[in-house]
Parts: sequence; structure tokens; C-alpha cells
Amino acid sequence: MATSGNAFRSGSKNAPINEIVFKDLPLNFLAHPITKKINPLKNEDAIKRAVKNLILTNYYERPYNSFFGGNIIAQLFENFSPITRVSVEKAIKDAIDVYEPRVKFINAYVQANDDKNELIITIVFKIINQVDETELVFTVERIR
Repeated sequence: MATSGNAFRSGSKNAPINEIVFKDLPLNFLAHPITKKINPLKNEDAIKRAVKNLILTNYYERPYNSFFGGNIIAQLFENFSPITRVSVEKAIKDAIDVYEPRVKFINAYVQANDDKNELIITIVFKIINQVDETELVFTVERIR
């Protein structure tokens, strides 16, 4: 099979140099049942995992980088009000803008579920060199 111009498959030996592939290891480290190798997360999945880990990291958790993270868990114990919602959304925006150069932040939505003491966080961002927007939704809850 002949390829013409810049038509290459991802992972081929003759792939163009400017093809960007983002990789990350899954946190469960489960091996594939047949190959016994850990399957890495790629591209969108890897970046979603990185953004979620960034947002869930509190200040002072990383040695030598005290203000790394979104510090969202620390704000769970505040009485949730519109001011708190805006504060959490701003913290998410600031963390992504400073610490995640692979994405362009678009918006963050925070919704409180007072009955379950949880926040439902929706982050919309665009991965660099991709056209479509990506949405990441996760729940953060307070454990008593």
C-alpha cells in the first residue's frame, strides 16, 4: 500500500515529525490480560486524566511547588454560595491556564448537590492542535 503526501497512520514508522501524541499511565496499573503490558492512556484520555489530577490536587501537596493544583478539596468545607461557586470556577481556570499548556481553557461549571455534600464539576477545554472541544465531568464529595 503506497502513501501519498502527508497521509500516514498514527504509530507508523514513517509518521511526520509534527504529529503529537500525548501519553499517560492509568492510575490502576492493570496489565492487559494477554500481553501482560500496561496499556497507556493516549491523547484525549491522557489529557483528561491530567486535568482532573491537576484540579484535585490541593496546595502544599507537591514538595517544592506549593501552589500547584486547583485546591478544590479545601473549598468543599465552605458553605456553598454563589461566591463559592465563582471562586471554585476561577481556581479551576487559573490552575489550567498556569499548569496545563496542552489545553486552552474555555469554561468551567460548578453545581452543588447539598443533599450529598458534593460538587459536580464540568470543565470544557480545547486540546491544542485539535478542532473539537472536550468536556470533562466529575464529582467531588466531602467525606465526613
